[in-house]
Amino acid sequence: MGIFDKLFGGKSETPKTESTGDGAAEAEISPEQLHMACAALLLEVAEADYKDDPKETQAILRALESEFKLKRAEVTALLDQAKAETEGATDLFPYTHLINQRCTREQKCAMLTAMWRVAFADGDLDKYEEHLIRRTTDLLRLEHSDFIRAKQAGRPKQH
Repeated sequence: MGIFDKLFGGKSETPKTESTGDGAAEAEISPEQLHMACAALLLEVAEADYKDDPKETQAILRALESEFKLKRAEVTALLDQAKAETEGATDLFPYTHLINQRCTREQKCAMLTAMWRVAFADGDLDKYEEHLIRRTTDLLRLEHSDFIRAKQAGRPKQH
């Protein structure tokens, strides 16, 4: 089972919703919305160092392809859509809010691990990438220990 399989659950799992304050629950979150939120966060990590590195892009494509069980064309379309949606974005909250509504702590930790894998893909962990993942950790309401565990899990294996 891949990390995003855990993140987006099986067919039997029902989405969590939060109250909007007026007693009504927010609309059910679709798998496509969660895919987009995840793709957007991964893309934000890749763009955090202000470098367009093909290794990071490939890491995102591989993660989305293998973990979402999507075909390359679907993943490419998802990434293109995420790029369009995140262009000029200054806030991670819309993405993390969706994930907080739907995902468990374990699933959110899996998301952090995927973000670290993108950050490490080019062999150069940039301070802006690390800062973005730290901010995401806070927005996902996770602990510093989760941040460290995800970083270690996302680190490339030494041979």
